[in-house]
Amino acid sequence: MPRWTLGLFVLTWLGCATTRPATPSGQETLTFVEGGAGKLRVSDGGHGGTPVVFVHGLGADLEVWRAQLDHVRASRRAVAHDQRGHGGSQPASDGVYTIEALAEDLDRVVSALGLERFVLVGHSMSGNVISAYAARHPEKLAALLYVDAVGDVSQAPQEMKDWFNKPPENYGPAQVQEEFAQMLGPKARPGTREHVLTAVGRADPTTITALRRSMGAFMPRPGLDRYTGPRFAIEAQGAAEENPFAASRSIPGVTTTTLPDVSHWLMMDDPQGFNRALDAVLGQVP
Repeated sequence: MPRWTLGLFVLTWLGCATTRPATPSGQETLTFVEGGAGKLRVSDGGHGGTPVVFVHGLGADLEVWRAQLDHVRASRRAVAHDQRGHGGSQPASDGVYTIEALAEDLDRVVSALGLERFVLVGHSMSGNVISAYAARHPEKLAALLYVDAVGDVSQAPQEMKDWFNKPPENYGPAQVQEEFAQMLGPKARPGTREHVLTAVGRADPTTITALRRSMGAFMPRPGLDRYTGPRFAIEAQGAAEENPFAASRSIPGVTTTTLPDVSHWLMMDDPQGFNRALDAVLGQVP
């Protein structure tokens, strides 16, 4: 596997609402929102300040943001959801897995929760999701934050485009697990590795393949130009050097912070360091 793939994506039924044990600001509500093609599991909690909405990457679930949700909810509202075909959300009833469909699901979540203006955070693949959302709903956003995220693949070398558009033959669960194990690399903490591989082990390989192709075809500009607010990135140190499609390199106007000695899942590897960087971003958002 080419070295640059280590940064890709760079780059789990239904019922009544439930609550988790108290966070510093109170209880978290887990509920379901009707998405564009099925029910989506949503975590909501905290109050005060400009809300923060977290969007997980490919093959993951909202729990990758657990340390950030608990941290942010001490001072403001924070929301995350499992995207279609991931975690506790339903598979897409229409079989559609595209960046645009995920952005539409996101809008259904924030609309159902009554969020009118918020900071939008996307990890890995969901760099594309938040870019697509910003192009459609720029008026709702206080800021964009790309977390080791895919920016614009359209300008990448053909070899990289082929990686997105031409997955290996016989791409089954074992191959997906092996690929993600390689992406975790030597810097991933044991807890990070366990969570990532468990989550992706639940994912349907056809879902992974479809979204991978959608990333390869997605072109964030010129639509993203409709959003004129602040853009930030928090990335693993060295990620941008390995990946020309990293958000910090391929999305204009991004202010970037890097964290050392972390994997692509940096918010899990170093939650305290990540939360400090997140606080610094939120401190710049009115």
